Amino acid sequence: MKSLLLRLFGRAAGLVDVHPILALLIGGALLTVFLAVLSHPVEEAERKNGLLWLLYRQIARLLWGLTLVGILAGTLSLLRDYLRQTLVVFQRNHGRITDANYHAVETIWGAEQEQVELQAALFYEEEITERFESEDVTKPAVLRKKLVRHDVLTNPFLAARHEVTLKQNPRKKGSAMYGGYETACNFQWKLKNLADRNLNSTLKFPLPAASGMYNDLVATLNGKDVLPQMQLKENALFLTRDWNAGEALDLRISFTSRGMSSWYFQVREPREIRDFTLTLTLPDVPKSRLNNPEGCMSPTGVKPTADKLGSVLFYRLDHAISGKGMGIALPPPPQPGATTNSVLDETERAWLLIYAILIFGFVLGTLGKESGQKLTGELSSIATQASAQTENARAVLLSVMFGALTACSYAMLADFSDILFGFWGTAALIFVPMFFLLAWLLKRVAPGSSGRVLALQLLLYGVGYPALAGLDGERQSLYFNLCALAAIGLLAFQWFRRKDSITLQPINAPIQTAAAS
Repeated sequence: MKSLLLRLFGRAAGLVDVHPILALLIGGALLTVFLAVLSHPVEEAERKNGLLWLLYRQIARLLWGLTLVGILAGTLSLLRDYLRQTLVVFQRNHGRITDANYHAVETIWGAEQEQVELQAALFYEEEITERFESEDVTKPAVLRKKLVRHDVLTNPFLAARHEVTLKQNPRKKGSAMYGGYETACNFQWKLKNLADRNLNSTLKFPLPAASGMYNDLVATLNGKDVLPQMQLKENALFLTRDWNAGEALDLRISFTSRGMSSWYFQVREPREIRDFTLTLTLPDVPKSRLNNPEGCMSPTGVKPTADKLGSVLFYRLDHAISGKGMGIALPPPPQPGATTNSVLDETERAWLLIYAILIFGFVLGTLGKESGQKLTGELSSIATQASAQTENARAVLLSVMFGALTACSYAMLADFSDILFGFWGTAALIFVPMFFLLAWLLKRVAPGSSGRVLALQLLLYGVGYPALAGLDGERQSLYFNLCALAAIGLLAFQWFRRKDSITLQPINAPIQTAAAS
């Protein structure tokens, strides 16, 4: 018993921390039930039976009130766990992203690509003669020849024209989709030996990923294929050649590849960037979904593609020095069951709100019946108390029943989502009809204006709120606050209307009618 109470108090504290408004409404509903049991006035017959009988009746009412509150609190805890388990199971089987699966896709498809700009090392070698004198003056000096390398720090890059087309190709692993892409890269550089002498050169083109796949690889220098002359080492292509003074080079490298999540380009050498243009075409990423990776500059120009479905990013630099990169971080791909998951994520708050208004609605109806019975004097003291207990129990059981049916309706949304064409098919064939059926039952159980108000709130909070908040994630708090405000306002209206109807009820005529019957 102690562990159960501690668990309930822990759940209550957790609810206060996460949903304070809902905790206030739930607490108010439970307090209303408790006070409804204790609010029955002490009849004159009970006073005449003595103090012990009166004390017994009051203790019985107290225990009955605690029992009803315990039933409601226990049901709240169980059904809330049920909703959470429904969401957890659905998320486990739909769009569950894990690091292990992400790395598995990387090894199969390709890792994030980080393309580094071409690097040029210029140098010339000079043969020098070193003279080593012997300590023995009778022996001749030793002459040795060796090559000395002199690095030339001039910047040979005159212009760069790069074109990269990146098309999304999401990959599935487990129950989730991961953001993959395919690239078609065309790089072009114009270089010139600005030194006044012939030089040796080593051109290094780093590949964007160590474990990547590069297809349709082409490398030309001044229109001639130089790929057979290039060496692959240190995850880069190397081209070594002699470079005459004043000679201009036109180097082009192109290939297709694929990677994950982001594509990044950077000029790492500390040099002046001249006449540089990078055109990054994203045929399926609109401007509204563009996102720069960390450390990237924003493009100098963005325009839509011809079909208006994608974007073209331009990076233009001239006489510039920058260590910032350029590129794109792909938007996360839509996950299986994403819409259903978004709606289910709001069902806990929606259900708590419904549970609170159900308790309030049924208990307020019970208070009205008890007060009417007291005013008309149709029942004796013991019969009145028995009827009051019956009405309180009925209100609690109806709250539990409709709360359970509502929770089951949300679970059915998760269960049928994969069978009935996703969220929209399930909503049209199962979810919305189920709530309309529950609203009709509410009107039958609680006839009159109270039943209509409860039915309206059930549809508003049970269907309207989670659908709007789930589909419009940027305004979730707005929808919840509006629903909470509407719930409090309608409860206050019902309370004052019930109070006025009891106060203004004529007394004498009903008493005479009851006596005559």
